[in-house]
Amino acid sequence: MYAKVIVDISHHEVNQLYDYIIPSTMEGFLEKGSRVYVPFGQQKRLGFVIDIVSQSRDATKEIISCLDIVPTLDDEHFLMIDHLKLQGINLFNELLKTVINHELTVTYTKEVYANDLSLVDDDLKPFFNKKNIWRLKKKDQVYQSKLTRLKRQKIIDIKTIIQEKNKIKTETYYTFNHHHHYPKMSKYVDVVNIFIEHDEYSKKALLEQGISVSQINTLIKHEVLMPFEKEVLRDPHHFFEEVNKDIVLTDEQQNATSSILSSINSRSTFLLKGITGSGKTEVYIEVIKQVLKQHKKVLLLVPEITLIAPMLQRLMPTVKHLYTYHSGLSKGERFDQYRQIQKDEPCVVVGTRSAVFLKMENLGLIIIDEEHDESYQQLEGVIYQAKDIALLRADYHQIPLVLGSATPSITSMYFASLHTYQLLELTKRPLDLPLPKIHYVDMKEELRQKNTTIFSRKLLLSILDRLERKEQVMLLYNRKGYAPFVLCRSCGDVPKCPHCDVSLTYYKDKNILKCHYCGYEKPFSKTCEACGEDKVKEVGIGIEYIESTLKKAIPDAKILRLDQNITQTKHSHEKIWHQFQSEQADILIGTQMIAKGLDFPKVTLMGILMADLSLKVPSYHATEKTYMLLSQASGRSGRFMPGETIIQGYNIQHFAIQSVSKPYEVFYKEALYERKIQDIEPFKKTSQILVSDVGFLKAYQTAFILKKKIEALGIMVLGPSLALIKRIKDMHRFTITLKYRDMNEHQVFDIIEHIKEQTHVSIRYYPMLDIV
Repeated sequence: MYAKVIVDISHHEVNQLYDYIIPSTMEGFLEKGSRVYVPFGQQKRLGFVIDIVSQSRDATKEIISCLDIVPTLDDEHFLMIDHLKLQGINLFNELLKTVINHELTVTYTKEVYANDLSLVDDDLKPFFNKKNIWRLKKKDQVYQSKLTRLKRQKIIDIKTIIQEKNKIKTETYYTFNHHHHYPKMSKYVDVVNIFIEHDEYSKKALLEQGISVSQINTLIKHEVLMPFEKEVLRDPHHFFEEVNKDIVLTDEQQNATSSILSSINSRSTFLLKGITGSGKTEVYIEVIKQVLKQHKKVLLLVPEITLIAPMLQRLMPTVKHLYTYHSGLSKGERFDQYRQIQKDEPCVVVGTRSAVFLKMENLGLIIIDEEHDESYQQLEGVIYQAKDIALLRADYHQIPLVLGSATPSITSMYFASLHTYQLLELTKRPLDLPLPKIHYVDMKEELRQKNTTIFSRKLLLSILDRLERKEQVMLLYNRKGYAPFVLCRSCGDVPKCPHCDVSLTYYKDKNILKCHYCGYEKPFSKTCEACGEDKVKEVGIGIEYIESTLKKAIPDAKILRLDQNITQTKHSHEKIWHQFQSEQADILIGTQMIAKGLDFPKVTLMGILMADLSLKVPSYHATEKTYMLLSQASGRSGRFMPGETIIQGYNIQHFAIQSVSKPYEVFYKEALYERKIQDIEPFKKTSQILVSDVGFLKAYQTAFILKKKIEALGIMVLGPSLALIKRIKDMHRFTITLKYRDMNEHQVFDIIEHIKEQTHVSIRYYPMLDIV
């Protein structure tokens, strides 16, 4: 028997299946989907068995070993891989790494062994340890030519060491041997007393009790303490306290719960549309309780790490086995959470989009909260939409999928109107608490009234009023950094990225200018590089500027900021959320991270600054994104007390902004009409192809050739046109847009691959619009 294996190397030259002989010792248990070690050239590499066949003309080498008792990849994984193959041209190994949890891959390191250290070059000798071994690091690549020469001369050997990325953590524990014969135990009364109450005790805990290492070693030597290694779970630390809420469902919540539960063992998709604060989470909890009683598992996705802690806090009183899975965990924590999830017990997993790929046997329900959120799209590497993967998994398991939102995406609402999804509505807040009052402030009028600050007079007075009443305020401004760019007031020069067609963003806390596209940065200087005048100043505003300006305006206020730049450290999202929830701050300023799902009882005012900012981006989805951001943000106010929202902007008459104070249906009808006129999703599918090259003309010509080839397949193709960012990393960029109802993606991919081989131009397919 033979195995067709994908080798763990991400390179187009080895992007194929390799045949290996299955040793007779493995024929009984090796299965499709197993991880194996295989010889590859002079190396040993991890591989994944994609198929098992009875004949092969190419197999000459045997599989070395198998890592799995149960295959890592199952039929569901292969279905997900087939789906991802239609989302773009990707290496098979990258597809595998997308659907397989990171904890199941391996790391490769190289070790150099000196056969005779005296013959090794003098400048290399210090790198070898006492055992004449040198563990190579990335920076050691500069010595590659010397190492190759020494290996050829047999002065050294170089071996590849493979290690699984995560290991089970253990700690030393002791049991007390009551049948010992140590005559001096009278000196160890403290130890005896400890073990009267405990059958086993950890070394760490004994040391904390004041027992010394020498005492422990003496008792081990005389067989009083019997050491053993015990597995220790690395549980994520949480800063919040468990809150046990008595849930009394409203009639609407009960109807929604009953509808979902009636389909609990069959395939249905529900769109749970509930106004902000209407209690969608209560519906989730009630349904989850019933699914767990059937000894099944639940996957609950949220769009941002910020929302993990609030959801866990709500679920903890109800769910015994509750786990979380997201990039904010340490590698060890994520590995232990993954292993817990694999146990044969009912559990709930709360995670962000990558958790949609988690291997979960006996899955009974999938919930996607804030289903409209664009964070469910993976836009780099292997592109995917988490909702599409969830739909595929729900089909595979024949279980319900619940999509929850106060502002459903246009496409989801359209499917609900066609009864493809079953619409469930929550139109009231519990206790009939009203939605926040919406106030609009035209900042052009503020300028006419000589107010040149970022805060309107109404907003500033309202903030002061809330602080006086010991209530809390949230402020949304959806732009990073201190200022979008800096400008010389003398000659008008704007420092730009030397590699991209964008201005550099100013960060005041680090005093740097930085490019968000390639990462280029340089120190900020007030002296202009173009004219030499000392007149370079920031122009426009970023969230750091908002924070500093507010601190000057209200120096006594306690202010917190929540954005990506301030949440780089572990647990930082949860710390800031917990500080604000426990009323350690008066005002929370943030980007879109604070606009969704957060529930703070004392917040009675939401201020939205520059509400029309996202409308200025030339995007097919700008209108929808703006409306949803503002609607979600306004819903953070008045969850437990009457609240209001103040929306500021320079173009507040736009229907996306005005619709915030009206029912969702008003916006939906207008937006759907716009989509129909443009003939885009949900009426037609759309995708884009990005063509980029260091040569402007070559990029354009290649895009034009590509357009003609694809049009020959009967597909409507628009363009080529310059991309929104015309140049990134010194590459000129053009896009062509495809519109279709049905398309054979593999035909398009074949055309792209053929042209890439001929022209050596970079071509990337994107299955959706507005991401290039």
